[in-house]
Amino acid sequence: MERRSKYGFFLLVFLIAGLALYGILHGIHGGGKTLVPAELLTTAPRLAASFEGNEGLADSLYLYKVVSVSGVFQQLIENGPGQYIVRLSGDPGGKAMVDCHMDSLYTREDLLLRTGDSVTIRGTCAGRWVNILLLQCIIEK
Repeated sequence: MERRSKYGFFLLVFLIAGLALYGILHGIHGGGKTLVPAELLTTAPRLAASFEGNEGLADSLYLYKVVSVSGVFQQLIENGPGQYIVRLSGDPGGKAMVDCHMDSLYTREDLLLRTGDSVTIRGTCAGRWVNILLLQCIIEK
């Protein structure tokens, strides 16, 4: 009986070590940033114009849907500790903007963008406030 307990103990230790190793390797390679496929593809000017033209129609098209938005980076705004907003230009005049509230997984180093960079950001459209469209987003690289 003692021999059986000994093998059971070693099997348990081996199993725990294997699961710990898997967790460590999965954490390193997993990255934690899961991309959900976009339901709609659009540009920042088109998205902003859609809400400017007919907000009710735009809500029915975009609200609470995963949208992939391409645009020109205008500025990075810090919205509290570790929370960032990426602002994309919405029209050539720069009046309408698309604000992308970045997922908390992003750090400032992940958001190395320069004014004028073309970016595509995927996120859930959360609606409109004044001239700003709100998206909960992650950057597609």
